[in-house]
Amino acid sequence: MIKDNNVRILQLRASRFLGGPEKQILHHAVAVRSAKREIWIGSFRDGPVRTGFLQRAEEMGLPTLELGSGRFDPRTILELARKLRQKKISLICTHGYKANLIGWAASRLARCAHVAFARGWTGENWRIKLYDSLDRLVLRWTEWVVCVSQAQADQLQKKQKGHRAPLVISNAALFLAEDVLLPIDRLPIRRTLGLCEEAFLVCMVGRLSVEKGHRYLLDAIPHLIERIPKLQVLVLGEGAERRRLEEEVARIGVQNFVAFAGFQSDVKPWMQACDVLVSPSLTEGMPNVILEAMAFGTPVVATRVGGVPELLQYGETGILVPPADTPTLANAIYDLFANPAQALRLACKAQIGVQDYSPAKQDQRLLDLYARALQVPRQELADNSAILPTQG
Repeated sequence: MIKDNNVRILQLRASRFLGGPEKQILHHAVAVRSAKREIWIGSFRDGPVRTGFLQRAEEMGLPTLELGSGRFDPRTILELARKLRQKKISLICTHGYKANLIGWAASRLARCAHVAFARGWTGENWRIKLYDSLDRLVLRWTEWVVCVSQAQADQLQKKQKGHRAPLVISNAALFLAEDVLLPIDRLPIRRTLGLCEEAFLVCMVGRLSVEKGHRYLLDAIPHLIERIPKLQVLVLGEGAERRRLEEEVARIGVQNFVAFAGFQSDVKPWMQACDVLVSPSLTEGMPNVILEAMAFGTPVVATRVGGVPELLQYGETGILVPPADTPTLANAIYDLFANPAQALRLACKAQIGVQDYSPAKQDQRLLDLYARALQVPRQELADNSAILPTQG
């Protein structure tokens, strides 16, 4: 139970850069802060400088908490427990396996309420597979668990027998672009970015790791070159797989058709410059990149994995294909090239559908969760400015 009038909620995530989950957390933290409620942002220092996540939080006027290491070290657990008590944190919300494991142990030592967010498991190598397994185990012992999609919740619930069912609070479309008029005039955007004005641009946005399925898009290029004049594939993002992907591009001889643009903090112009966004992932929770494409007016081809079918209706708001199926992926891309009217119709309907994923709805659901986890009436967490306009 809360014993003072100032509720402090810590959002903890191990993060090396400012990606989709981090933007979700920061957007929410600014939107719901009030005279009765402080949202703190926490992360780990694994290098010589503070993470972009904490730096951006400070720029937005949010209080921050930095831990000395993101390793699974008992000293990190003790450090977090001590800081939870020192900062008088009422509730800790953890995101991802590192934060979930360390936060679960520290919250018990500090006797602090705990909510764990499961945003998906990548299994990209043996070490991550081990951490993912530990994460699922700890989630079985965590009273409050939030999943970003129903598919993910159903998967977790199979191993949660006898425990509280996971809650589903979807990601929010942070850019509900009412000012984006379709069809988009892509030419001036391409000129600004230095992209080919006449090309049929296909983009993929996200971390460069195995589970994102980049190689299936690259393997589709030879199937498309003869059918789509001036095809160009734009890959945005950084990650451990970049060198392997560049080697794959060279191996199949499509260097002239692929550009690696690296990490971009503002993906909106890049997405809007492209004719199609492709998400060939092998596993997903609730992809922020698809929400962004829907809001920005770029038609989507995506694999039928995780929460993606909850976002996209096949043939209505996007095109869904099986994972790891290069020929079907190539045909879906070609269909949108050959049928621009269909591509525009999908984009228009997707832009309408994404309104269901508004930040305000997500904020209200999270506030209700906080009240339940803290065992207080909803009104005790509210005041006359419970939901503030987001800044920054």
